[in-house]
Amino acid sequence: MKKQRSIPKLAAAVLAFCAGAILFAQDERYSQIPDGAALVMNLNLGKLYSSSTFKAVAESGDVLAIRNDLKAVPWNKAGTLPDPVIVYAPRMGDSYAMLVGTDKTPDELFNDIGKKTHAVSEKKGSSQLITLKEPHRNRKTNRQELRDAGEILYLTPKTVAFGRKKNPLDRAFFSNKTLPASEFAMLQNAPAEAVAVGILRSFPLAAADDPTGLSALVNSGDFIISEYEPGAASLVLNMECKGEKEAQLAVRRVKSFLQITLVSLFSLDKKLFKELNSSYTATASGSKAKVEIKLPKDTLDRVRAYYLMEQALLDAADMTINIIGAAVK
Repeated sequence: MKKQRSIPKLAAAVLAFCAGAILFAQDERYSQIPDGAALVMNLNLGKLYSSSTFKAVAESGDVLAIRNDLKAVPWNKAGTLPDPVIVYAPRMGDSYAMLVGTDKTPDELFNDIGKKTHAVSEKKGSSQLITLKEPHRNRKTNRQELRDAGEILYLTPKTVAFGRKKNPLDRAFFSNKTLPASEFAMLQNAPAEAVAVGILRSFPLAAADDPTGLSALVNSGDFIISEYEPGAASLVLNMECKGEKEAQLAVRRVKSFLQITLVSLFSLDKKLFKELNSSYTATASGSKAKVEIKLPKDTLDRVRAYYLMEQALLDAADMTINIIGAAVK
């Protein structure tokens, strides 16, 4: 997924709550999550694309890239897209990895992939690795070649790890350790109104992904995004910090980040800026920090209109966000 403009896109997405719809399936295929993952969540593509509230960003940027990647592989016999568990690993640079359910054997999947794209299959003991290939023109020789585009590794009969982009799948990263019971229960028991549920861990993050420096203060966290009434959305972000002082500092940095982001994106519309600037609260209690954002339908509609109509805002915000780290640290 492209990192270019990822921070302003993320800011706009959070403000508009145009994020992936997340519902954790009660299935053992999701019990194996890579130890040390920075972000774990289950992406419900069907709900995401059918919801007008969250559709704007779903059809652009990173979510669309994930959906297009998934479409390249015939994962199941029904021909439908799976709901993947997205696992971001900062040390993998521009790469990402996900866990995907399949009802095909390794040989069936390999044969079906061959009908749509190029692939190479390799047996590794009791497991099987499928490497996806894509056409690429060599600039030096001007010849068309095949280069590695992604990898699929079978973890269980129902689960594969799917990696894309640079160094797509670090197989050692995918251990057999299970998701902690508390985290699994949180995802599994998400409220019915939730459209996004995720877990943040394995801090610190790469500096490029953390302009606020929060990762130096936070041990772990979780978030939930919901449509609390038709067309209206809310976000609750909980952070477990390294101590009481760190929690208070995290709150100050979150507020600074949101204020600078709002100014860079929405200062031309004073009324909308005022509504957004009063839409969030950030509080600390002991070593815990909490951020809550609520956007009524009218406000969210206007944010969405900004996001869709003014790509130039994101371009301008890109330059502003680059200096946020220095401004809030």
